[in-house]
Amino acid sequence: MVAFQKGYSQGCCSGGVPMSANVGLPVSDAGSWQFSVNYDVNVLSTLKNGTEILDDDRQKRTTHSVLAQVGYTLNNRFSLELFTSFVRQERKIKQLNQQYDFIATNGLGDAIFLAKYRLYKNFQIGLGTKVPTGTSNKKDNRGIPLGADLQPGSGAWDLVYWAGGGAALPFRKSMFLNISTIYRSTGVNDNFFGDSKYKFGDEFQSTIGIADRFVLGSITLDPSLSVKYRKANPDKRNVDKTDFVNFGSTGGEWVFIRPAISYNPSPSIAIQSNIELPVYANLNDTQVSPTYRINIGVTFILKRKNDFKID
Repeated sequence: MVAFQKGYSQGCCSGGVPMSANVGLPVSDAGSWQFSVNYDVNVLSTLKNGTEILDDDRQKRTTHSVLAQVGYTLNNRFSLELFTSFVRQERKIKQLNQQYDFIATNGLGDAIFLAKYRLYKNFQIGLGTKVPTGTSNKKDNRGIPLGADLQPGSGAWDLVYWAGGGAALPFRKSMFLNISTIYRSTGVNDNFFGDSKYKFGDEFQSTIGIADRFVLGSITLDPSLSVKYRKANPDKRNVDKTDFVNFGSTGGEWVFIRPAISYNPSPSIAIQSNIELPVYANLNDTQVSPTYRINIGVTFILKRKNDFKID
């Protein structure tokens, strides 16, 4: 069951696809490949200032993402992982005349390459880099540059630090406690529309969850419930060689809950779906914050051996 204890998430104040919480495939046997493809939709329509919800529904943000991930286990200790995506960003704002101003961008998102080391049983640590493969200079139909949060990519190289794992609970061997933590040290886009530099805020996320396995006849189901904490520092911008200053209405803290269920038609295939709901948010200035997010996808493993047990 450990092979499929994985979740996905996305916050509101980041450019492109929600990569940080998608990296980190589970432990698998040496010589095995893991593949994952997911569709993710994130809806942001809750306007907040700090912790206060504002009575204003004029703006709505939606991010649609197709997420692809592949991992290979070199031996009992080392594994490699590659994550890439295609993302569509949408923004809809109701004008005073009740008409909607609608903007959408599409494109390849940034990629992450992660090298992982297995410390003990199902626990791993990882170090990686985010590669700016996505476009970060798109403009609207009038030729006006779009904001960084509407770009498919960030235009910067980031460092990614990751740790995660899980363990069976002693009173029920089919029940697992899972935890993962990731820190993303963001780089600088040195050519943000030619006249400035832009830096997304460093980001920390930690998720803890519990999952169980139930066999109903020939059907195997893995329900789970997770809680995620996310903190993002404010973005920064540098114009005309001045010092970096905080970019308004970016950054904050969030707590989400994520109920999920996975159907396992075989030991090497899992079809999963989950919904993520915010239970707390404290934002810097006024921002549109996540309202809900839905993810559905499939993960499968190709192994050199028929033995699916992880020692």
